[in-house]
Amino acid sequence: MTRQRHYHPLAALRFLRKAVVVCLLPLANALLEFSLNALLTALRQDAALLLFLCGASSILLEASSWALDEAGVLRLRWAFLSKQERIIRGEALAALTIERPLFFRLLGASRVVLYPVGQPAKRAVTLYLHKEDAQELADRLMPVRDPVCHRPAGGERAALVVLGANGLSTLALTYLAIRQSRPFPLTAEAVALSRLNLLVRFAAHWLPAGAAWMLVLAGLLFGISLARSLAQTVHYTVWHTADQLGSRGGWLSRFEFRVRSSEISYADVRVSPIARLMKRWPVFVVAGSCRPELPLFVYRSGQEELFRELLPEFRMPPDTRHDLTHRSAVFFAPAGIPFGMCLLLVLVSRSVLPALTGTLLIPTALFAVFLAGGLMGWLNEGIWLREGRFTLRRQKGVYLHCICVFHPDVCLRTLQSPWAAHYQRMTLTLALPGQVRLKVRSIPVRDAAPCLNALEQKT
Repeated sequence: MTRQRHYHPLAALRFLRKAVVVCLLPLANALLEFSLNALLTALRQDAALLLFLCGASSILLEASSWALDEAGVLRLRWAFLSKQERIIRGEALAALTIERPLFFRLLGASRVVLYPVGQPAKRAVTLYLHKEDAQELADRLMPVRDPVCHRPAGGERAALVVLGANGLSTLALTYLAIRQSRPFPLTAEAVALSRLNLLVRFAAHWLPAGAAWMLVLAGLLFGISLARSLAQTVHYTVWHTADQLGSRGGWLSRFEFRVRSSEISYADVRVSPIARLMKRWPVFVVAGSCRPELPLFVYRSGQEELFRELLPEFRMPPDTRHDLTHRSAVFFAPAGIPFGMCLLLVLVSRSVLPALTGTLLIPTALFAVFLAGGLMGWLNEGIWLREGRFTLRRQKGVYLHCICVFHPDVCLRTLQSPWAAHYQRMTLTLALPGQVRLKVRSIPVRDAAPCLNALEQKT
């Protein structure tokens, strides 16, 4: 007899998180009236609404259940105003993840996300279960048999070095911000008083110091993100079996990822400026609509044995470039337009308001970095056919993605503007299961022809 089990009480948070916006309506009314009586009335209404929502979520939680039978078939039931049931088989899953953030660990809960084969991300199933139930569910749906485990150390070292560099830079910015917070010379204030209005005068007095403190805050938040990444890479283990790949790790927050090898859509080696500097390359694996935040593993340049063992069919794009003649400037537009505007403001501020020049240099430098990324895409982006597999390089921000497509079900869509048709160029879009799209921009038609011919031969 299959036993019905209930979800963890944290599952009610999904319902409350979407419905709690209703509680803002009484507060909005109180804000419009702007009186103490209206505020007290709004607080009483919010308390009543919260009690109602908590009661409704409790009923929903009690009326919902899940069950896993002996054949490995998962049955999910929801019953509130109407009854719904969804059946998921283990062999129909492309991947699953188990997440246990610190708050979840304190409450003994786990968040399990199931990714059915060929389904988009919105069709993924998220379950909030007790820790033991989550582990049992994962072992029954995607059992791990005779795994070969490895402990790659590249990710820990890379995160630690970047975290240390971020700490030093944040301390330097803090010192700069303290110095910038002193009163400004009268020259800048005199210019603002004589030529500009009250708003710009306020900006002339406060914005340089505020911008410095904003950099400190950005550095601090970035450091927190790096510390989180470092904590996730502690005790990190990657493993493979005859039909699966997976990884697990984390210190404060635990994460586990399991993917069926036959359902891997593509593998992605992300090349960033920091990765080039440290010569450590993160490898991400995408299966269906599952795109994990953490890489499957990080390998060091010159030590590709682990890479070949885990993904023996992976092929890097060739170290060649497509013809750059008449290539489109679409790579430079997203960062080039704001960079040009910021640069123009910097030049104007030198004569109108010199105190703002240093502040305006901050976004200018930021967009210059993204403009350099666009240049890397203009030079390197392309698609090639290697040993029957599609390999491509595509630029997103400062990351250069080196991708090898594994899944045989690939669709290609071509796009040509009149300008591109005149110069014999086109944009190719690869469509993969799970509504995953990979776009390669402005490549010569003659270089795209082998990929199109290979796809026609498969069909």
